[in-house]
Amino acid sequence: MQPAQIVRQLAPRFGIQVRRMKVIQDGVFRIVTRNGNTFCLKRMAYPPVRLRWIDLTLHRLRSKGFKRIAWRNRGSRLGSRLYARGNYPDAPPFVLIPWLKGSFPSPRSNTQMRACGTLLARFHQAGNRIAIPKAGRHNGLGSWPAYLRSERNKMLRSIRKAKRNGFGSPLDSFLQKHGNEILRYANISLRALQSSNYRSLCRKAKRTLCHGDCGPSNIIRTRKGMYLLDFETMRIDLRAYDLYRIIYNSCKDHRWNFAIARSILDGYQKVFKLGRSDYRMLKMLLLFPREACKLIQEYSRITPRGRLDILKFFPRTIANERRRLAFIKKLDAYARKH
Repeated sequence: MQPAQIVRQLAPRFGIQVRRMKVIQDGVFRIVTRNGNTFCLKRMAYPPVRLRWIDLTLHRLRSKGFKRIAWRNRGSRLGSRLYARGNYPDAPPFVLIPWLKGSFPSPRSNTQMRACGTLLARFHQAGNRIAIPKAGRHNGLGSWPAYLRSERNKMLRSIRKAKRNGFGSPLDSFLQKHGNEILRYANISLRALQSSNYRSLCRKAKRTLCHGDCGPSNIIRTRKGMYLLDFETMRIDLRAYDLYRIIYNSCKDHRWNFAIARSILDGYQKVFKLGRSDYRMLKMLLLFPREACKLIQEYSRITPRGRLDILKFFPRTIANERRRLAFIKKLDAYARKH
């Protein structure tokens, strides 16, 4: 269905009249209503039970004083409905969220990255003060070993397949040259996890309400301060998971400049001090070659024409995996001082 048709179907269900709309990306629209209000109409990939969990959890955070959330106001007329669907087959749920005017924080700004770290810490702090609903929640505690092993095994199968093919394709050639190196990084990460107290932490450590995909593109800077966006990845996990996500998302396109991570960690520790287990878990997740695994899996799924566009990212990807080793040495040094 065309974007304009989707918006025309959903607008009355949310009680709004559309003056104009703009496609931001697939499934995300900027809506300006006839009375001048601006909203984000966003497709959600999760079932209603998960959306209700997200909604109730965010409502409880607000009730405890954490207002830095871009989400519906349940007490307002335009926020009275959580989601709506179109009347076409397999129509996904859409949510209507107030559009916050501002800009994304820049990883090149130490001040803005410190503020991002502080915002994430305050989100964690607020999560500790509420009773987190059980129905519909996503609990990631204990899931890291199975997930990382699965990703490592996919990489191993790709390497073996490339060998059987005689290293004939561009992907096969890349794996012939760099596959064992990438696999080595994955094995180092898994060994670090196996030798850690991860299982014990999942049983005993403070369970954290995590955003799940925090980073510059999911934070907005406004005149009133910074706000968190996009909560569909919200989950229960160790706080090291959220720190990994914000550091990964902030550093991956900036040559793994440790100054960015240092600013984030400095800002976070204005609210919460990190312990040895936090740094150990963060290091283990950063060691895993996620970027390389993701690129190789994407290459295998798309059309031949799309693969030509991906080829140019192969050299940068392996360079980033190597830069991250130097980055982790600086993280070790930072942890020793803090």
